[in-house]
Amino acid sequence: MKLRTFVLSQLTVFSLGFCSLFAESPGMSNLGSGFIYSDLKAGDSREVVLEKLRKADFIQIYEERDRELVKCSVRWNGFRYELTCKLEKGKLTLCLVEGQKGWQFSFFDEILNPQWQNLRERLVKKYGAKREFRDFPKLKQVPMGDPGGYVTDTWVLSDRLLMLTVQSFKIKDCCTNKMVEYSCCTLLIQPK
Repeated sequence: MKLRTFVLSQLTVFSLGFCSLFAESPGMSNLGSGFIYSDLKAGDSREVVLEKLRKADFIQIYEERDRELVKCSVRWNGFRYELTCKLEKGKLTLCLVEGQKGWQFSFFDEILNPQWQNLRERLVKKYGAKREFRDFPKLKQVPMGDPGGYVTDTWVLSDRLLMLTVQSFKIKDCCTNKMVEYSCCTLLIQPK
């Protein structure tokens, strides 16, 4: 029993130390700064976006050139998200922050809800509580396959539009060849 307790305590210390190796990603940009997120500006070229992400120490940076996307990991308050930088004709137009995707029954309440809550609290702290909003939905309230999803919060600011949503969609499982329902939270950052 003592050995088991010792091993568990050492694993806990190791995991806490391991988690602290990953730095917090940059926060949201200030109003009027001209930045969409971090130091990314509307109109930045693909090369400039990649350079800025590398310089800001983002990790897991990759491209989907055929879809004009640059993606990387974002870490806020211990939650992992994916940042998608959307380009049109080689120029940055908007950013999308997407939470973890999952399908299990417990995923919606135990993982998606805390990720969504983390984003909401972060945005309220940065941009204020003045916004259109509604509570976190039940899964059955989220429209299936709707790209806009269930909008929970909308900030219409002087230089950007922010929309926090919960989405539900189906993906074909490669093992069973059946459609599986997934859900996630997203944050759209659209410059004006």
